[in-house]
Amino acid sequence: MNIYEQVEKNIDELVEKNVYWSACATAKEMKRAKEGDIRIKFFDKEIPSDWLKNVKGKKVLCLAGAGGLQAPLLACAGADVTVLDLSEKMLEKDREIAEKEQLSIKIEKGNMCDLSRFADCTFDYILNPTSLMYVPEVKPVFKECYRVLNNGGVFIMMAPNPINYMCDFVEDENGGYYKAVNKMPYCSSDFDGMGDWIEYGHTMEDYIGGQIECGFVINGYVECQLEDITELHFLTRAIKTANSAALATKKESLNNEKRNK
Repeated sequence: MNIYEQVEKNIDELVEKNVYWSACATAKEMKRAKEGDIRIKFFDKEIPSDWLKNVKGKKVLCLAGAGGLQAPLLACAGADVTVLDLSEKMLEKDREIAEKEQLSIKIEKGNMCDLSRFADCTFDYILNPTSLMYVPEVKPVFKECYRVLNNGGVFIMMAPNPINYMCDFVEDENGGYYKAVNKMPYCSSDFDGMGDWIEYGHTMEDYIGGQIECGFVINGYVECQLEDITELHFLTRAIKTANSAALATKKESLNNEKRNK
């Protein structure tokens, strides 16, 4: 079993246990979206409303974004939605809601690292909910997202802050405390007691620098602090501009020249 087959198995098992992040869109949320008021949760916050304005008629890819939440809401708002995910159990949720609500959602089973089924400049928006901790490298994902976005396209990404992986809880007579003990990047398989669970902790350089290196212009950033002080997540909005596309093409050409020498 390769790492992605194991990740799929792990996620499917959590979905069967009805973990909170596998909750589907409610009837109230879908009704609001149909009225033009689309609200997509980011833990205890929401994606800023101006990040997803004017999605009606736009082509949107929910990348590793199955689960019956983002895709149905975007479809209710009038977007032309494709959802791609590794987990069959999560995809089933989108199929069920699409059938029940008579929504047109293209459902694809696949790996977010490989978007070769999509042509260049296919989508206007890509929404990637928290999932990049299940891939060993994030730059291949960003590179593919950049390729399949139209010029002017928007890439919205959610991810866990590296602090989530750097700290462990240390018990003492006063109840305990958090201590930074792990170096980044992090891989769950490097530690005993993790069983078959596979998860990767990436650096902010990987997340932010990786998008910039691929040509994206980041123009939005939001953080969300959960009750656990080490549970910090962030959200970025990035644009593929005509200038950034030209620069990325030139950079790729130079890199190819170096490799061929």
